[in-house]
Amino acid sequence: MWRWALSAVLSVFAVTAPAFAQVQTVGDVSFAVPEGWAYQGSADGGLMLLKQDQNFWIVTVHAPRPTSGDLNADFKNAWRSVVLPTPDFQNSLPGYDPYSMSNKLLGYPGKYYDAFSGSGKMYARLYTLETGKVVVPVMVLTPNRQVLDALTHIVEAVVGSVRMAPLKASPIRNSITMADLPGEWHSGMASARTYYDRYTGAYAGSTTTAYSARYTIAGNGAFTYEMGGLWNSRPVQDKDTGTVELGGDLITFKGRNHEQKYHFVNFQTAIDGSTVMTLLPGQEDPAKANVTSLQQQLVREPKK
Repeated sequence: MWRWALSAVLSVFAVTAPAFAQVQTVGDVSFAVPEGWAYQGSADGGLMLLKQDQNFWIVTVHAPRPTSGDLNADFKNAWRSVVLPTPDFQNSLPGYDPYSMSNKLLGYPGKYYDAFSGSGKMYARLYTLETGKVVVPVMVLTPNRQVLDALTHIVEAVVGSVRMAPLKASPIRNSITMADLPGEWHSGMASARTYYDRYTGAYAGSTTTAYSARYTIAGNGAFTYEMGGLWNSRPVQDKDTGTVELGGDLITFKGRNHEQKYHFVNFQTAIDGSTVMTLLPGQEDPAKANVTSLQQQLVREPKK
């Protein structure tokens, strides 16, 4: 696809204006370009770029190729054709099977894996999206893992936006109004911990933390809230009613019993047609927090 030197890619910023949030289509593949990122297309894919001081993020969406039916083999074949031709990555073929993709992604399932370049001056992550009949590779290049982590939530939004025709990608929305909120929104999580005696190594028990929550928001901003689950294996439940308020990037659920604030991150359409709203707890600083690890997602089912 692109055979370039890094300096040549970064020089694109001098001639390419940053884009508004948009959807690009290359052949049968469509994908969202985040607001503020520069974009260049070619016959077999698209490249989007963001540069901040000495840091950069490059995301390339590549042409689909037939699936073999073996996800690990598909990934390694894509790595050979997408990552290895990138300068300084000639010896970067993974020695282990790639990881399965997080279920937080909004699109196709698949695999991913990371590697440093030979000189250690660049860091690559490759995603392979399995659509059923074909595989769509998406590559990310940054100076290092810390830089990637800072904007992984945006990278994952791009990866989650990729669609094969007849499906069509939707833009990544970075703003919200009250008109976007009415409906029934769900969130939840589950985790388990197992304990062992530090001296004998014997099993010492386990705990489970899991919950399911529901916000029902009316057109006038009124909401009802219900939550139930386990906290360290002990039953918990909560209910509240109140109103939703918007101010800046904050969404505030002002209830009779609690007031909960969230930073709005983005709005996306999942592959099943549901709406996914990504939020960051209000006490966090969006400019400094690792959004990917702290984010919460509310899901509204598609209209029937």
